[in-house]
Amino acid sequence: MSSKILLKSGTNEVEILELYLDEGRGDKRKRWSFGLNVAKVKKIVKEVDLKNFSGRKDADIKKTTTGKIDSSNILVLGMFEFMGSVIPLIDLSGWLRMDRVRGENRMVLITEFNNVTSAFLVSGVNRIHRISWEELESLQGNMVKYAEGTIIGTVKLTDPDRILQVLDLEQALDDLSPANSDEALLDVAEVDEVFFKAVCADDSRSMRNLVTQALEKGGFSVDAFVNGKDLWDALLIFKEKAEQSGKPITDFIQLVVSDIEMPGMDGHAVTRRIKGDPILKDLTVFLFSSLITDELLHKGESVGADRQYSKPQIASLVAQAWEDANTMMESNR
Repeated sequence: MSSKILLKSGTNEVEILELYLDEGRGDKRKRWSFGLNVAKVKKIVKEVDLKNFSGRKDADIKKTTTGKIDSSNILVLGMFEFMGSVIPLIDLSGWLRMDRVRGENRMVLITEFNNVTSAFLVSGVNRIHRISWEELESLQGNMVKYAEGTIIGTVKLTDPDRILQVLDLEQALDDLSPANSDEALLDVAEVDEVFFKAVCADDSRSMRNLVTQALEKGGFSVDAFVNGKDLWDALLIFKEKAEQSGKPITDFIQLVVSDIEMPGMDGHAVTRRIKGDPILKDLTVFLFSSLITDELLHKGESVGADRQYSKPQIASLVAQAWEDANTMMESNR
């Protein structure tokens, strides 16, 4: 990906790559548009240009893991070489419970997040859209039941008029390697009692569950939200309690853990609001994301995030949260 556009920190904007999947043939063909954060895409290549591709042979495949993904999973179409490593090619249509992608000009999206490099087979790509997270609508009504865990939200496009469904690829990797989340929790030190209060927000179900379970294991009571707007609204309620009681906000809540990319309001925008508020500014804010690049680290620092973590660092996040909360409570006495 050659995009060099730098989005200003806290402006609540993101660049979304539009990809598409085709189902059926002839008059019955249906094209579905999906979206993916550009920052997660390392490269786009034609399927025919994959180096040393080895297709799936069920009789020969062994239950091994490559790049933390179970290569025996039916959704793994095969393996290929990329930058000196062998990575899995994942059937995105199969994960979405759609018909297998057909055609001779299929494309492969090579992605990297949560310290895992993998690839997804798609029909093709269109363009990059710069949008505000406010334009990304969270799932509502029956869509929550049928699409949560695959789609984090939808964007209505006007060029031409169509709906872009933004994918929850963190959940895709979790489905392909469920043991990874369990292993991450094993390193979290367990506390028998609840000592502190935290709120967290993440639009990915798997990441939201991981943060919640890890913090609860580490002695926190947790309120979890699916987007930054809901998180901010919850913080305003805590702020009102602090103002009415005349007590510091940290008597009511000690920690905020936020994803970066979310519908309604992203983590950078949430953090900027918190640190710019005369009462909420004393809260500890951790950004927790599947993607922490040097650029995103800089953005997080510029909006005042106290610390930033990725999924493999969940035990470190909880340990630091415990230490910071203890220090905070001692200073309030």
